[in-house]
This record gives sequence, structure tokens and C-alpha cells, in this order.
Amino acid sequence: MNVTFDTNVWRIVASPQTFPREQSLSSFNTIIDSIRNDLLLGCLSETVFTLEAIQKADRRRFFSEYYPEIKTSVTEGKDGSIGLSFSIGPDPSALSGNNPYLAKHLQDALLLGSKLMRCPRFSGMVNSDLKHQWFINLDEKTHERANKFGAISREIESRGCGMSDMKQIGKRYAPPNKPWIEGLKIAPDNEDVAIVKAVAEWADGDAIAVHYAHGNDFFCTRDKAKSAGVSSILSENNREWLESSYDIKFVSPEDLANILA
Repeated sequence: MNVTFDTNVWRIVASPQTFPREQSLSSFNTIIDSIRNDLLLGCLSETVFTLEAIQKADRRRFFSEYYPEIKTSVTEGKDGSIGLSFSIGPDPSALSGNNPYLAKHLQDALLLGSKLMRCPRFSGMVNSDLKHQWFINLDEKTHERANKFGAISREIESRGCGMSDMKQIGKRYAPPNKPWIEGLKIAPDNEDVAIVKAVAEWADGDAIAVHYAHGNDFFCTRDKAKSAGVSSILSENNREWLESSYDIKFVSPEDLANILA
């Protein structure tokens, strides 16, 4: 059984000793025992260590300064022709890596046997602290997973969820004929709160998408999206849509423990 642990769950699974006041610790212990007995594989979205790793106070500044890495190369053919090629990818130096808090919980998660799931976004962010071997079957079914990730991501955005809010903010301020991300570079200070929320929703949308792309059995979360309303991919209405259209099964830690018991 493969289970995606949301950001509000995985740290308790990885480091239960640091949450002595957790009221459902017995449920988490059942989950942990199942992992140790190879009955369950815990999976974490890469966004936990990229989008969500950006401190809330720094999010607008980060995106106002972020540029993807562009590489160019020139080749000369045997007939004397000149070829020019370029590639666009994430800037590995944009993120400063894991802070000590994240690093400690990640180390505990890895010792427990958890795996990470790569989010295949074009020129998306990467965390240079994350090692190749920590990801699930990185070289197997890569193309298929990327296609599934892209397909559901577009549907999520079409419902005004996931990355949609971030794009809309950028489009409001982007100069004519410029991509939306250029608008974030000049967005006014009064968009700070909106950008913080938009990054969180983007991370949630990508976590759902990568869960679906990997075909995991359950998405374990405590997020009910009560404050975000229908604009959240984790709202009740959108959960019903994801369950009926993509067979995504949502469970709380308590639900999961009951399934495993």
C-alpha cells in the first residue's frame, strides 16, 4: 500500500517523539508499525521541500526575484552549418535548501523508509539538498507519470484551484505579451497575503497531482480547507470531484489506522 502523507501529517509520522501532545498518537503508532513491517510505503510530495519550504514572509520576494536557468549551446555541423540550441530548467541555486527543522524531520522520514515524489513541472523549482536516491523509481515510467501529472494539473487549474491563483495574480500585473510570472516581480505589497495563500494552494494542487501520477492508494491529510472555501482543491466539493473523476481516496490519520488495524 502506497500512501501520500500531506504536509500536516508526515512530520508526526516521521518524528512522533516531537509531538507528545498529539491526541491521535495511537493512530500514528499503528501507521508507523505498518511502515516498519513493510505493509505501507509513506510518500512525500517534493513540494514539501520546495514551495512549502519558502517562508511565508519571503514568498513574494522569492517569486519577484526568481528566474529559471537558461542554457545555450552552439554546434558546428560537418557541412559548416551552425546549430543553436537552448534549454530552460529550474535554477538549483534559487532555494537555499532545507532549514534545520525540515532537515531533521526529513531524516527521520527517510530512516523510516519514506520516499519522495518528483513534481515534473517545466522549469519548476528544485531543492539541491534532495538526493536522487530519495525519490521513487525516478527512471521508471517517467514519461507516463509526467503526462498524468500534467493532465490532472490542467483540470485542477481549470477549476480555479492549484496554481490558478498564482497565475491570476501574476497576470494582473504582467506587462503586455509577458508571461504571468513577470507580473509577480512587480506586484504591489498589498498582494503579500494573497501570494502566501496562492503558494500554499499551488503546493496542495501539485501534491494531489503527483499523488495521482504515482497511482498511490490513499491521500492522508487533516486539511479540510474550511477557511479557503471552494477555491481550495481540498474543499469538500473538489474532493468529491477528485474521488469520482480520478479515484483519489482521502483519509485522515485515524481513518488510515482503522484500515490498517
